[in-house]
Amino acid sequence: MESQRIRPAACEGRDRILAAALEAFSTHGVDGTTLRQIAERAGTQHQLIVYHFKSKDTLWKAVVADICAETHDWMRALQAEQKALGPANALKVMISRFVAFTARRPELHRMLTFEGRSENSRLSWWIEEHVKPFYRFSTALIRDAQRAGSAREGHPGRLHYAMIGLVTTSFVFETEYRALTKLNPFSEREIDEITRLAQDLLGLA
Repeated sequence: MESQRIRPAACEGRDRILAAALEAFSTHGVDGTTLRQIAERAGTQHQLIVYHFKSKDTLWKAVVADICAETHDWMRALQAEQKALGPANALKVMISRFVAFTARRPELHRMLTFEGRSENSRLSWWIEEHVKPFYRFSTALIRDAQRAGSAREGHPGRLHYAMIGLVTTSFVFETEYRALTKLNPFSEREIDEITRLAQDLLGLA
């Protein structure tokens, strides 16, 4: 009975740490963040972070894996629906889900902006474990739609990254985007507009 009372509190503490680390890493990067700063944000002790995650790099990987689990979930769901949807609609749905995910989790791409400045072990791990599966899934859908005559011709990888850039820019650079366009990228209307733009970019209008 005692362990059953302790476990939910421990899980809650871990979740607070992950949330605080996400905010810190996406704002200052790994090198600009300390475990003590994360502990302060989470309202917990530095020793508790070390107990749960051992090191800052391990905590960073846990943050990325926690967010990317959502991506892997919706990719698996779309794979199950893919045949029934057909090439063009499957690609449209992928774009729609990616936009919605990015709007919910803009911190992920802000973190990737920090890590992408130079080659390092964290970036290599991220690419292998999380970026590469999405890249392969996305480019396969693009190729299928191209073969069906439903998508723009061109190198699938180039088109993939053109779509990524279009989708992520307004969310990652939210402050600049709001100041100059007077638009809220997180509004339902703007998310719909960004989705349509990305679909148009791939010739799916």
